[in-house]
Amino acid sequence: MQLQTLTALTQQSLADQIENHRLILFAPQMRNRNTLMAWFINTGLEAYFYSLTEQDSTLGTLLASLVEALQDIDPQFGRQLTQALAQPRANPADLAEALLADLARARPRPRYLILDNLDHLVQNATTDLFFEQLLAGLPRGLQVVINSRLLPYSPWAAFVRSGQAVVLGTQHVIDGGIFDPSAPEKPHLEVYGFEGGRVFVNGMPRDTWDGPLPRNLFYYFVDHPMVTRDDIFATFWPELTTKEATNVFHVTKRKISERLGYELTAYSGGFYRPSGQMIVHYDVANFERAVQEGRETQAPASPEAWYQAIRLYRSQFLHGIDMPWIAQRREELRLTYTEALIGVGRLHKSLGDTERALSYYLRALREVPHREDIHRDVMALYEARGERGKALAQYELLAAMLKRTLNITPSKATRTLYNMLRGEGES
Repeated sequence: MQLQTLTALTQQSLADQIENHRLILFAPQMRNRNTLMAWFINTGLEAYFYSLTEQDSTLGTLLASLVEALQDIDPQFGRQLTQALAQPRANPADLAEALLADLARARPRPRYLILDNLDHLVQNATTDLFFEQLLAGLPRGLQVVINSRLLPYSPWAAFVRSGQAVVLGTQHVIDGGIFDPSAPEKPHLEVYGFEGGRVFVNGMPRDTWDGPLPRNLFYYFVDHPMVTRDDIFATFWPELTTKEATNVFHVTKRKISERLGYELTAYSGGFYRPSGQMIVHYDVANFERAVQEGRETQAPASPEAWYQAIRLYRSQFLHGIDMPWIAQRREELRLTYTEALIGVGRLHKSLGDTERALSYYLRALREVPHREDIHRDVMALYEARGERGKALAQYELLAAMLKRTLNITPSKATRTLYNMLRGEGES
């Protein structure tokens, strides 16, 4: 479901998705979350909304702030919860029961309790128990909506698997995200190579690596799911003896395991392979699968594989990290991304959709400005749209760029098209 604009159709689809679920979660990596949040607030149903701040790091501070905020809607709200918070040994179950009592007495009666920016709350066993008790006692007709850019696997996955919760926005999350109820109950590793190298274990970020070497070897393992020790040593320690490289390798590999909390690889049959301890979600692998599917798809009216590849390519591979293998891989993936742009551009061209075809071709030219065949396609599309001036300007742009960067002129095929558009013979 595209959430950029919620049409009547998508509104009904959204309503169907959330029906009969006590808890509604926004997928942490989803886009357009603000549009989705606006839908809940502006449905015409009563929405009790609170956006957490940095001060709401504990359950007690969150609930105290919630009472204060919701009194703008119902000045009488929060009597039970305030009393419970005043108790020196208030436990999570008591706090949940008090909040439920206040919600039951609230006027107007809330349809949604929306907690925005929940990532400010430090989640632990206390908060887990609180939400378990809250959902267990939630009255029919009231749903809790949570928006957070970080959601740990526990306790949320258990709610999804039990049918109490639904996750929205998984269409643009790699592999449907870590809360897919059909996935095995195993730890999840998410790696976003196209987003500067972001890493999450069970929904929580791994930002520190005890130096660049463990970080870079980690990415190498993820990007090379089956690799020999010799390949690793040649990539990272070509100047060391085998004994020296072996010592450094095992120390570095141990640091990776310490950061993740799990073994990433296992040695078998002469190769280092994924250990199987975690479900690995890797955007680059999904990108390459989508491109391959796009290459194999024969139906021009079905460019979904190309679209998926283009969506996944958020930025250059591991931008800001420099190693020879990363630079080589970065260039390979950039050219593959260009292929996807050209592929979907050609599909739209075959369907007569010149506007979209031009859009994708021009994006491709930002990556490969020397591709004269694409410049010629752009010129032809402009001519087909009756925009001859733009077609001629495209040629001038190409000619100036080739002169400046390579000191050459456009090819005969490109000059022939240019002269034809000018109404001249071949030169």
